[in-house]
Amino acid sequence: MVSAVVGGLVTALFIFAAVIGGGSGLSGLVGSGGGTVEMREAPAANAPSADLGDEAGEGSVGDVYTEFGPGVVSVDVASADLGPGGGSGFVLDDEGYIVTNQHVLESAEGVSVRFPSGERMQAEVVGEDASTDIAVLKVDAQEGMLSPLTLGDSEDVAVGAPVIAMGNPLNVGLSVTTGIVSGTERPIKAPNNYTINGAVQTDAAISSGNSGGPLLDSRGVVIGINSQVAATGSQGVAQGVGFAVPINTVKNVVEEIVETGDVEHGYIGVRMFPAGVDEISAYTGLSKEELNEEHGLPENGAIVSEATSGGPADEAGIEGGDEEEIGGLPVVVGDVVTEVDGEPVSSPDDVIKVVNEKQPGDTMDLMVVTPEEEPREVEVEVASQPDGA
Repeated sequence: MVSAVVGGLVTALFIFAAVIGGGSGLSGLVGSGGGTVEMREAPAANAPSADLGDEAGEGSVGDVYTEFGPGVVSVDVASADLGPGGGSGFVLDDEGYIVTNQHVLESAEGVSVRFPSGERMQAEVVGEDASTDIAVLKVDAQEGMLSPLTLGDSEDVAVGAPVIAMGNPLNVGLSVTTGIVSGTERPIKAPNNYTINGAVQTDAAISSGNSGGPLLDSRGVVIGINSQVAATGSQGVAQGVGFAVPINTVKNVVEEIVETGDVEHGYIGVRMFPAGVDEISAYTGLSKEELNEEHGLPENGAIVSEATSGGPADEAGIEGGDEEEIGGLPVVVGDVVTEVDGEPVSSPDDVIKVVNEKQPGDTMDLMVVTPEEEPREVEVEVASQPDGA
């Protein structure tokens, strides 16, 4: 049992590393921003119906496919390092802006898009953001050729609501699959090992090549970008567990990319152990009292495994630690964050979410416990995510 947990946690460590990561693979293609994008936004959704029916302004899957399919494109990438590849994307406005996943463009040396009509156009990479797995392309299309999709509101997405995924799986051409929203507010790993908060989980079939395509509700309104499926280590893909970057994140990042060519993210310079104190108690069978008596851990909190030298957390006096065995589980035990801005912390996600919501220059008020010591209040000033971090 413990060995299985350890394997899962080692993998998860890279999922929850919200402040240490790598860069992207684009070189020489990215524009410098300076534009504006007129994204179409939908009114608030009605309460979700039980199925994909014709009520409440909803259409059949075939209707949605026919009406909105022309706004979905295949993204084809030329790369000397990785060979030909690509994914999907969708049209944002009448000026030719198209959104896709950043990882679709990995090591890209040339990018083109193919419309469902079969017409292909070369695309400029306007900008990309590995921390949210979002990239923006632009094509010089003739008037009337583009069919922009309408964007929804992540706050309206409800578990159980019907959804439709569109894209180009396995490069077979425009395809559609259906399912439901299986969960919301999921943390997923970005290409640079940062964490994307608020992802939409769905059981709609998503395969290689779907990346960058839209996840739509039953009205044909985009609620996310299909980005990844859950993996089970060396055992392959977990069935029916796919994730889409939430559309509110997409809208914010697209605006920054189009206007400036870049995206700023908050950074405090810590790597968190993937399990909080509560989860460690569950995995090891040790009670909270035993964890406190034997290892000096507080009742709740997220454990800092590493604080980047010279980073905001390090400058504020927060420290990582050394590995020790707790109930047969190897844990890198440093300072424990028990509260963020007055709210209790139970897992690394609680800290990561707040960092992701902050802007450079903002502050975070943390309650921190060094094992076997008294709690202390620490103020950390959020910095800008450094290049290559």
